[in-house]
Amino acid sequence: MKLLLDGLQQHQVDLGVAPMRLTAGVGVALIALWLAYVASAYLAAYRLADVVQTGDVTGLSERVDFPALRRSISAQIVRKYLQLTGKDLRPGSIAEQFAVGVGAAIADPIVAKLVSPEALIEFLQNGTASGVLQDRIAPMQGLSAEALGSVWRILVNSELGIARFLINVPVDKPATESFRLQFCFAAWKWRLCRVELPEPLQIALAQEVIRNQK
Repeated sequence: MKLLLDGLQQHQVDLGVAPMRLTAGVGVALIALWLAYVASAYLAAYRLADVVQTGDVTGLSERVDFPALRRSISAQIVRKYLQLTGKDLRPGSIAEQFAVGVGAAIADPIVAKLVSPEALIEFLQNGTASGVLQDRIAPMQGLSAEALGSVWRILVNSELGIARFLINVPVDKPATESFRLQFCFAAWKWRLCRVELPEPLQIALAQEVIRNQK
């Protein structure tokens, strides 16, 4: 009888240990997945910087969601165009969203030039768009390993969420001297899907749209 009781007690201990080991294993696996997710986001930024600096058009095409990027830049240009022409509406309102959607057609010729692979590489290299603008704007530090800096600098100046990663380039410059990159995670891959243009470039592009309408 004693042997039977000892056996039952040992069995109960084993049953208790198994779930604990399973929980610990799941926890370790989740932490490993999260660390891999975080590392992949920062690695995507460095890889894009390398592609930009080498002028690798094929590599750029693999790392950019061009349709999403065009929509993003078009919306920024149209909003600035509405402001410059005195037609700006309350930010985020339904009326503004409608106006941006309708007005996207007027920005399409400019956006098509700016978001071509060759022009995008130039923009990401120095923040200019010489093939698009008649008026020159001052160049700025573009996307490079130096502009990104150390991993610690990126951690401090970036935002990582669910399926999105945002970073300023250069990482420690004010908004007027930098542009903000957003990477989107889809199909197990990070791709550049949005660029928030610096204010001077938004104004220059909107003025170009106005000039083209005359």
